[in-house]
Amino acid sequence: MVQEHLETFLATAAARTDGVGLPHFIEREFRAFLRCGLLVHGFLRVRCDACAFERLVPLSCKGRAVCASCGGRRMAEQAANLVDAVLPWVPVRQWVLTVPRRLRYRLAFDHTLCRAVVGVFVRAVRGWYRRRARVVS
Repeated sequence: MVQEHLETFLATAAARTDGVGLPHFIEREFRAFLRCGLLVHGFLRVRCDACAFERLVPLSCKGRAVCASCGGRRMAEQAANLVDAVLPWVPVRQWVLTVPRRLRYRLAFDHTLCRAVVGVFVRAVRGWYRRRARVVS
């Protein structure tokens, strides 16, 4: 899909912005995505010394925004780093705040409302911990 429509997409973006178009780093990311994982654009030859098995490994774009493969790999590496080097080995509870879709758009632009919603959420979580601490004591 990207390969078929990239040039049209870039031309449309340039037309809508009086010739400015998308930032250069975004165009570079799309073009790198189209080369990602193709042997013709570079590869490494990996060989097992024990059994002499060989495999060609294509180079990746190492992109962050467009390429799901490279982005997923980067996300997994970051998660592994957090677990191994950042987060302590203590019990961790994850809290997730979900809001209705219509409210999400309002929160994105109304910072006062967003702070208020986050404040209510934090007070609710603190209350849960306080109640739990009383039960355990």
